[in-house]
Amino acid sequence: MPEPGSPAEAAGATATEGTAGFPVEAPERLHEALVCVRLAAATPGIRLLDFLRSEPCAVGAWWIATDLDAVVRLASPSRPALNRAVADLRRRGGAEVVAVHTILRALDLPGVR
Repeated sequence: MPEPGSPAEAAGATATEGTAGFPVEAPERLHEALVCVRLAAATPGIRLLDFLRSEPCAVGAWWIATDLDAVVRLASPSRPALNRAVADLRRRGGAEVVAVHTILRALDLPGVR
């Protein structure tokens, strides 16, 4: 079991028995979101790109050919850090419009891991 008061306990991690019979920490649950971004008219795309390259919560991003400019996938072990990354996307990344879609869980699709 995680130590009382440890970050693993706060994240809800549980110990499981490993192959050698020793307890193994279960992976922490990540808080994830897909963020739809439209840049301000005067904001060059490189500003968003530079921000995302330096943002530890950014785990994926795609330029999109719609009324949006990009979709960004953010992930963090803590909800406050995820919220901070979204706020920074607005403030430092140059996003004018941001729509945040929290990921609850993956769909179980055959042949997809």
